Amino acid sequence: MSDFFTSNSMIMLERASNFNWVKQQAILDNISNAETPNYKVKYVTFEEALRANIRQAARSSVSTGASGVTMRDTLSSATPVVHTAWDESARMDENGVNVSEQSLELIRNAYQVQHVYRAISSDMSRLLMAIRGQ
Repeated sequence: MSDFFTSNSMIMLERASNFNWVKQQAILDNISNAETPNYKVKYVTFEEALRANIRQAARSSVSTGASGVTMRDTLSSATPVVHTAWDESARMDENGVNVSEQSLELIRNAYQVQHVYRAISSDMSRLLMAIRGQ
């Protein structure tokens, strides 16, 4: 039996929040190493991992004829992946950090965090309204 706190939407919001946290850490690492020779840019992906998990779950349910993997398991197992751009360099010292680009990504990530928190707040407000019987 599932409850509100372990619903698919809340699990997805938790995973999105985790992704934004990991992405922010990578961006801040990039900015702080902007003057480090030979430093390569890190970037984080999440959508690809989630998509791969959903495809794998669909394939396993089609091949076995059963629904052994639930959407909840698929969402819970999706994790952000940190990549390093080994072939990119922005300067002569082989540093790959473009500070302007990273600053823009930091702002974009802040908007994504704000959206996720607003969605969580909205869900919690609905739950509180249901508890109060309004």
